[in-house]
Amino acid sequence: MSTFSAAANTSATIGYAQYGSSSWNTGSSNGACQGAYQGTTASKSRVGVMVFPGAGDALKGKILSRITLTITCSAAGSGSSSKVLSFRRANYQSLKTGIAGSAQVGDALGTLTGKFYNNTVSHTLDASTNAALFAAMKAYFTEGNSALVLYNGETSSSSGYSTNYARVTACTLTVEYLDRAVWYHNGSGWVRCAVWYCNQGTWVQCVPWYRTGGAWVRV
Repeated sequence: MSTFSAAANTSATIGYAQYGSSSWNTGSSNGACQGAYQGTTASKSRVGVMVFPGAGDALKGKILSRITLTITCSAAGSGSSSKVLSFRRANYQSLKTGIAGSAQVGDALGTLTGKFYNNTVSHTLDASTNAALFAAMKAYFTEGNSALVLYNGETSSSSGYSTNYARVTACTLTVEYLDRAVWYHNGSGWVRCAVWYCNQGTWVQCVPWYRTGGAWVRV
């Protein structure tokens, strides 16, 4: 088993813009915001972006077994323990300023429910915990992606926050993945290697099996 970890917490890796605006606010003090603050229209709902450096190269084609998101939020919006963060695919795998927030919003990946107010909390995603979000993120990261978007499209009154308004000031992505391997002899010694196959032009890592005593055994 191998582990990859990366954090979104700098001016190059975390920020937000309004859905209808190309003015971006970056860095941990601004955070990746979702929802609306003192706005009544959908165009003022905020789009948060979090970029995890190196994730695309490290996780592409790998077999992911667990994803942990360690999320730090400021005291913004409601202090409810059932606030919902809405994760989406990112159309660009970087904090691309100069485009409207709407241009970064891809298809929905899923949600996490919890307290996202003036705290740091870790959420585990695997086949038994937050399984639907795990399946969606697993597919997304193994495609070679490195960024997540927070966006729920909520609006608010002119004087308050929307229901699930949140400001994520830092997020650490930790991924555990299988590093199954086989060994071959090159004439002078044994060499360990991973097993990959080509699927329609894309190389995908796979877990090797062998047959013994009439049964298949995973390496």
